[in-house]
Amino acid sequence: MAMPCMLTTDVEQIKADVGRSRLRADCLRMMFRAAVFRAAVFWAAFHTVSIAGLVRGDQPTWRLPSGAVYSFEERSSPRPLRIHRLVLDLSTNPSIPLGVSVPPDPDGEGPAEVALRAPDRHARDAGFLAAINTNAWVMLPDPATGKPPGYVVGGHADVKGWTSTGIRLVSPPEQGYWSVWQEGSGRIRLDESAAKETISRTEVRWAISGFRGILQHGKKLVEPSSVLHPRTALGISHAGMRMVWLIVDGRQPTVSEGVSEEELAELMLESGCDDAINLDGGGSSILLMTDEEGQLRTANRPSGRTPRPVPVMLGIPASKP
Repeated sequence: MAMPCMLTTDVEQIKADVGRSRLRADCLRMMFRAAVFRAAVFWAAFHTVSIAGLVRGDQPTWRLPSGAVYSFEERSSPRPLRIHRLVLDLSTNPSIPLGVSVPPDPDGEGPAEVALRAPDRHARDAGFLAAINTNAWVMLPDPATGKPPGYVVGGHADVKGWTSTGIRLVSPPEQGYWSVWQEGSGRIRLDESAAKETISRTEVRWAISGFRGILQHGKKLVEPSSVLHPRTALGISHAGMRMVWLIVDGRQPTVSEGVSEEELAELMLESGCDDAINLDGGGSSILLMTDEEGQLRTANRPSGRTPRPVPVMLGIPASKP
């Protein structure tokens, strides 16, 4: 008779132990959840501060020639935007030097016109104080594999639109790609296409091209659209003695989400441009400038994890090219 009584006691003891174990487990779960919540709150606060610091941090002092003025603006409407402008007033300082950086032809008589180069390498090799990306291009297959290599330094590319260093004609004018060039007089021209006669009879200091015109004689050439991207644009005043470089960062939710071509045209109008073109954008959009300590820095925030190699850049040399 003693055995059943003892078994009953053991069962009750086991139940009590199980209950205490469950209570401890519940407590541990609650403590774990609280710890996770605190960690999440801390991470979110830290993340927000980090992003805010990057977005709203003080801009460096840039080393630019007389007549060149940089400005940075943040907007919350129609969406978060980071806008970078570099205005070159050639009427104030006609001696502002400008030049084009283009890597060598990698395959001679082959289909490639240039090998892609990292933006900072472009700027350093050319001695630029400031530089922006310009032309669109077509990536060519890797000669060794016959396959597209992706956006890699040294990748072979066919440049789209008229491109000239003033000494080397890299790419001729091409239908559908608007061009910007500087005449020997110093005047900047922007038009749908430069005729071959213009190239042959006029001294050209340099030439670059973009996609299409977005402004002409103060009128927009593009319609409203919901297609948003990072953008690079170049515009001029009617007299061709004032040039605006404009970069809008994009593809960065809550920080800078990009603009349409029509919105880009509106920004160029706000910047005092009569004519403007949309240059290569997306992951290629980049503005490099030199700070007061002589360090080349990326002034904007490109959308990729690293700056994309590009075929052509327009820049301001530290001295006349």
